[in-house]
Amino acid sequence: MKILPETALTYDDVLLVPQYSGVDSRRILSTKSWLTKKIALQSPIVSANMDVVTESEMAIAMAREGGIGIIHRFMTIAGQARQIERVKKAESFVVDKPLKMTDQHTVRDVKRVVEETETGGILIVDQEDRLVGIITTRDLLFEEDDDKPVTEIMTRDVHSAPPGTSLKEAERLLHEHRVEKLPLVDAGGRVTGLVTLKDIMKITQYPKATKDAKGRLAVGAAVGVRDKEMRRVEAALNAGADCIVVDIAHGDSHLEIDMIQSIREHFPQAQIIGGNVATAGGTKRLIEAGADAVKVGVGPGSICVTRQVAGSGVPQLTAIIECAEAARSFGIPIIADGGIRHPGDVAKAIAAGASTVMIGSLLAGTDESPGLGHDPTRSSLQGFTRHGFADR
Repeated sequence: MKILPETALTYDDVLLVPQYSGVDSRRILSTKSWLTKKIALQSPIVSANMDVVTESEMAIAMAREGGIGIIHRFMTIAGQARQIERVKKAESFVVDKPLKMTDQHTVRDVKRVVEETETGGILIVDQEDRLVGIITTRDLLFEEDDDKPVTEIMTRDVHSAPPGTSLKEAERLLHEHRVEKLPLVDAGGRVTGLVTLKDIMKITQYPKATKDAKGRLAVGAAVGVRDKEMRRVEAALNAGADCIVVDIAHGDSHLEIDMIQSIREHFPQAQIIGGNVATAGGTKRLIEAGADAVKVGVGPGSICVTRQVAGSGVPQLTAIIECAEAARSFGIPIIADGGIRHPGDVAKAIAAGASTVMIGSLLAGTDESPGLGHDPTRSSLQGFTRHGFADR
C-alpha cells in the first residue's frame, strides 16, 4: 500500500488566488492547448467517451466549438466507424469522396442511400466515372415512381469547377450560378471532389473549429484492450479518426501497455491517448509504451464506483499535479478526466498542469448527446445528479 506523503486534494479543496492582471479584454486571450503531441485545440474541452455523451452529433458540436469529441466503443466496430464518418462528412471545404451513384440506378436506390447517409445530394456518373448529373432532395421530393431510372429525374446541367479551385473562386461560382453544390471535375470529366455552400458557410460560422489536414472536423475514437480491438482501431483510423483513446478503468496495467505498443507498431503515425491513471509511475509507463497523451483520473466522478468497490484512487487535483509533473519531461500533454462539476474546476485542472479536460456530466442530457433513451439495453448507469445529468 502506498501512503501519500502529504494531504491529497480534490477540486473543492482549493481556490485559485487572484493575482494582478494587465489584460484589457478576455477576448484577446488564447485558450489554445494540446490534446496530444500533434493535435491542438482552440478550446481545451474533450467530450467523454461515454455512451450517454458522445456519438457523432456531440463530436460535431465539440469540434465546431474548438474542442473534440471521443466516440464511445459500446457499439459494433462498423457502427463506430459510421459515427466517425458522419463527423468527417459534416464539414469540409472539399469533400474528397463525395457520394456517387451510376446512371444505371433507380429512384428507389437513391432514396435508400439518401435515407442511410442523410445526404442532401448525390452525384450521378457513367460507367467510366464521368459526371452526367446530380440528384438532390428537391428532385426526390414528389417523386412516387421508385422504379424510374435516375436519369429521368436528375439535373443534367451541372455547373462544375476544376480540381484545386480556391475557396474564394468556389464562393464566386456558387453565387454566380445560384447553386449549393459545386462538383470538382478533371479534364476527362471525372469527379475528384465536391464543394458545398453549406460547408463554406460553416467555415465562416465556426472559425475556431478543430479540423484535420483536409479541413474536416476532428474526432477521436475509444477502444478497449482485447486482441479483437485491433480491428476496431483499424476501422476507426480508416474512417478518419484523428486519435485513438485506449480507455480502461485501470490504465496502469500490462493490458493497456500491450495495446498501446501494438497500436504503435501497426499504426506508427496514429495519435494514441492512454488511460486512465492517477500516479506518476503509471503516467511514465504509458508514455514509454508510446502514448501521445495520458488521461488522468481514477474514480473522481460520482458515477464511477471504483473508489467504493475497489477502494482505490487518488483525489483528482493531486493526481493531476503528480501526473503532469511526470509527463512534463517527456513533452506529453495530460487530460484531466472526471470530477468536473463547475466551470471553475476546468481552470483548477489546467492550473494544476492539465492541458485539456474531459467532461461528461456538463454535456450529458443536452440535445447533442445520445442520452439513455437511444438504446436502453446498453446501459446500467447509476448516480444521476438532481438535474438528470449522468456524472462522469
